[in-house]
Amino acid sequence: MRVHCLGSCQEVGRSCFLVETDQRTLFDYGLKIYSRQNPKKQNLMPLPYQGDIDAMVLSHAHLDHSGCIPELYTRPPVHWFGTPPTMEIASLLWADSLKIMGEDSPYQEMHVNRAENRYAPLLYEQVLSLGDTDYSLHDAGHILGSAMVKAKHNGKTLLYSGDFKMGDTRMHKGAVPPEEADYLILESTYSNREHPNREELEKKLISTIEETIDLGGTVLLPAFAVGRSQELLSVLHSRLRGIPVFLDGMSKAVTNIYLNNDDYIRDPKSFREAAQETIFADSIRDKKDATAEPSIIVSTAGMMEGGPALRYLQHLNPASRLIFTGYNVEGTNGWRILNQSKALVDGYELEVSVPADYLDFSAHVGHSGLVDFVKKVNPEKIILNHGDDTPGFAQELAGMGFDAVAPKNGDTIDL
Repeated sequence: MRVHCLGSCQEVGRSCFLVETDQRTLFDYGLKIYSRQNPKKQNLMPLPYQGDIDAMVLSHAHLDHSGCIPELYTRPPVHWFGTPPTMEIASLLWADSLKIMGEDSPYQEMHVNRAENRYAPLLYEQVLSLGDTDYSLHDAGHILGSAMVKAKHNGKTLLYSGDFKMGDTRMHKGAVPPEEADYLILESTYSNREHPNREELEKKLISTIEETIDLGGTVLLPAFAVGRSQELLSVLHSRLRGIPVFLDGMSKAVTNIYLNNDDYIRDPKSFREAAQETIFADSIRDKKDATAEPSIIVSTAGMMEGGPALRYLQHLNPASRLIFTGYNVEGTNGWRILNQSKALVDGYELEVSVPADYLDFSAHVGHSGLVDFVKKVNPEKIILNHGDDTPGFAQELAGMGFDAVAPKNGDTIDL
């Protein structure tokens, strides 16, 4: 086996690895959406790879893993594989991304269509044999249909973690290592810190909402369309009653995909009830009602870089509150609001007078979960990616007796 590190090495975003056996297979092909240097959409692509590829396997639909796939179809096409909900969500995100990128897009609508036509579904635990290499997908507990990718060749096993979550959430069961592997490509997003206890986090969210509603305010929850919005709807349904919940932005379409793929959800019945109780803000009247009375609004964009959430912000009454539940890259409106009480709207800097909180509802594994995962997989070699301090984590794992490396983009590792 040989691994070409094309993206997400010593950075977060644009995940891409070319794994060579008797096959040349891409694992993910993503975009770099934000960076601290330039929080506006950059659309940085992975490094170019040399030669043809035989296939592409997608771990999950988030754009930092899937966003470049249509670019593959500007050249001789190949089949790509992923779970059914991953295909549906990715297709939705590509169409939206294409509109946002405009002339800067590395692909056009025809390439999106070609990508959709070349997709082949792969279920969890199902084995795909290409030449002398077997591939399989295993539940990663991150978002709907997310997967770890396993490749077997000549008696050796490589496991690509993608993004994963240990421990159950409202929407998904936690990831379980499929078995021991010889080699591990491991995400390290939170290798240097832990996440707070989810039960306590939910209690704090609900108490803050109740205090705000009692004062006559509206609670705005800027949320990522894929995964976070649905998790929040489930939490609100489980812990609150009698408060109107509005859903807006791309989260509406993604929620419908979740409902149509409920065999990938931990508690389908409860989530369906949560969706039925939610007001999908489709009309102008719905959007006005959302801020006309004490209510809860779950809306994109999660970092407030556009979308309905930014419009709702301008109509909140003084008793209202913002609660961010996802990470905000430095320089985005979400970061500005949390750190400077300001936001950029249509080129103007506005003061944000309503208070804002951050509650860490991350769908990634924390430090101790990463260490536990490594111990269970017990690999001969670990390739760290998708983190800001992979060299530091590699040093820590080396101190535990593991052969861990933190490659740079462009490095090739022979296994």
